[in-house]
Formats: sequence, structure tokens, C-alpha cells
Amino acid sequence: MDTERGHKIQAMFDRISPRYDLLNRLLSGGQDMRWRRKAVAMLGDLQGKTALDLCSGTGDFLQIFRELYGPDITLYGADFAYQMLILAGKRHKAKNDPGLVLCQADAMFLPFEDNSLDAVTIGFGIRNVVDRPKALKDILRTLRPGGKLVIIEPSIPKNRLIGIPFSFYFKHIMPFIGGLISGDRAAYKYLDSSVTAFPSPGNFVRLLKEAGFTDAKACPQLFGTAQIYFGEAGIHIEL
Repeated sequence: MDTERGHKIQAMFDRISPRYDLLNRLLSGGQDMRWRRKAVAMLGDLQGKTALDLCSGTGDFLQIFRELYGPDITLYGADFAYQMLILAGKRHKAKNDPGLVLCQADAMFLPFEDNSLDAVTIGFGIRNVVDRPKALKDILRTLRPGGKLVIIEPSIPKNRLIGIPFSFYFKHIMPFIGGLISGDRAAYKYLDSSVTAFPSPGNFVRLLKEAGFTDAKACPQLFGTAQIYFGEAGIHIEL
């Protein structure tokens, strides 16, 4: 990561890491884990395969993978916030999981070989990446042909009856609750602005396609207050 904005975001997530999971549950009304399970189901059968949870935080996706596949999947968790990885290590390594590797990594410069992964998940993280098109292209590079990417992000509903109160919640209520629990209200004001600035579902699907993903789509959740984005690495045909 080589920008001032990127370093500020990294430091912010390090600061809020101790209360991050609790706040995710509270601020999503407990829906975030349900969305994660739905996203993992979209990846298909990963028995005996390799998956990366990028922007992994403390490893919610990693937990779901282990619940589904036990030791029969190789897992990587990567995040740019070191304190998040410390918490992920305490959460998962305590279970003596030899098939899990945690690493600090920048989403734009992934430390994985070409065509080495079968699936990549990102939960509430891609909007914090400074150069999203670059990150998407690097994710595609690491995926084997037929490999899949799923991303979960909040979104502003098109329906004004839902969108207006949702925006009010993100702008006023969420920073208050987040600040009260985490002691860092500024971080949750940033999260509001990051959701507002994130591309619309249609525009983000376009970014996925421009990066080279096939079958790219957005699947709205809870009246469009969140989206599960999906993309697949195309089959490479040698001529």
C-alpha cells in the first residue's frame, strides 16, 4: 500500500479491531453471517480445494469454510490490518488448524501465484481498497480457470421508502452506536462515507466484467441494503 489514504484506512481498522465483530453483528442486525453463508454457497463444492478470504478481518468466512468442509479445504486469510490478523490468529489457531495460513497482504498486490486458488471471498472490504480495478485484476490472476469470487458490500436501496431511512441510519445512527462501543466515532463516519462513495451495483458489476470476470452479477439482500457480487474466472483456451 503506497498512498496516504491507504495507510489511514489501515490504521483505522487496526484501532477498531477489538470490537469489529460485535459491531458487525449489531449494525447489520445479525444478518452479516447469513449473507456470508449464502455467498459461500454460491461458490459451489470446494471439497479438497483452496480458498482465500481477502480483507478477512478476524475470519468470519474462514469459520464458515471450516464448518462446511472441516480439514478438507486449504484456507488462506489475508488482511492489510495487522491487528485484525492477530485476532484471527487467536480465534482460529487456538483450534490447531494446520490447513490455515494467515498473512498480511495488500489486495492490489496479492502474494499468491497465478492460477493457484479456487475461490476468493471478500466481506465488507473491497470498498476500502484504494484501487479497486487493480485489485480485481490481481484476484483474477490468482484464480484457476473456473474459480469464483464473491464479495459482500452494503448498498443504498433504489426504493426511496427504504433508501432514505437506510441512509439516515448509516449517516447518523451507525456512527453513534459504533463510536459508543468502539470509542472511535470517526471510523464509523468514514464507513458511512465509504458506502455512499461505492459504485452502484450495476457499475460494480461492470468493474468485475472489465477486470475479466465472466457471469458477473449482483444479488441484492434485505431489500437492497446489501449486495452479494459474484464473478467467475473464465476458461483459458490456448490457440
